This record gives sequence, structure tokens and C-alpha cells, in this order.
Amino acid sequence: MVIFLKEKVFHFCMPLEKPENNEEIAKLLSAYWQERGMDYSKDWALEYLEEGHKKEIKEDLFYSYTEDGETIGTVSLVVDVSGVAEIRDLVIKPEHRGKGYGQMILQELEMYAMEKEVRKLFALVFETSQKLFSDAGFEEEGMLRSHFAKGEDLII
Repeated sequence: MVIFLKEKVFHFCMPLEKPENNEEIAKLLSAYWQERGMDYSKDWALEYLEEGHKKEIKEDLFYSYTEDGETIGTVSLVVDVSGVAEIRDLVIKPEHRGKGYGQMILQELEMYAMEKEVRKLFALVFETSQKLFSDAGFEEEGMLRSHFAKGEDLII
């Protein structure tokens, strides 16, 4: 899929198609998790990208967002057998944050979910990302206190 924005061409790869991109995505994910105090190596992230979320999962998709061959960010979508889909690990490289990439990715995921007749699309969101999701029309349903790490609360 090609998206035109501000006279540049962006390619949204659904799902990841280039194995060489997995190395960069694994590095991005590993750094993101380590920022949050989670001890996941790049090798673990590579296995995660290759094996995915297996339990009762209907679809387990990883996407990358690139511009002119440069990886801008990544996201995964996990659809379970009940028709509920979770947006996971929406990560944009720091130098590209605040430029609308997150909104574009969320719009693409919403369109995909509608095509697949997903009945509910949700994400576990840090407070710092709450505006991104609320601006995209997501509504807060609750809070997970100290979910992944003590003091790391997530908004549902």
C-alpha cells in the first residue's frame, strides 16, 4: 500500500516482507523495551518477530512503516479467535515522533480491522501515548496498574 503525504511517498509494509528489515525492527523493539526496564535482547526480539504470539491467535501480524527505504516505525496487530484485536508495540523512531506517523499507522490498522470484521480494536497505552490514541477515536476503558513493571501503569 502506498500513502501520499506532503508530496512524499510512504510504504506501509503489511506484514513485514524483507528479512533484512527484521534486524532493524528487532533492534528498535529491544531498545524500546529496555527503555521501559524490560530485559529483552535483540535476539529475543528476532525470535518474537519470527514466532509471534501463538496462543489462541487467529492472526499475528507485524508491520513496518518506511519512508524512502528508511524504517520509521513498527507495530503489531494480534487478532484473537473472539474477533478482538490488540494493537501492540506501536513504536516510532524518536527522530520521527510528532510528525503524524502514529496517526497514519492507527488509521491503516483501523481500516484493516474493519475489513476483517474485527468487533473490537484496543491497545494498552502508556499515559504519554494517550493523546495519540484518543485523537484517533479510541476511548479509555480502564487502567492496568503496575502491569509489566511496578509503577508502569497502562490505560486500556
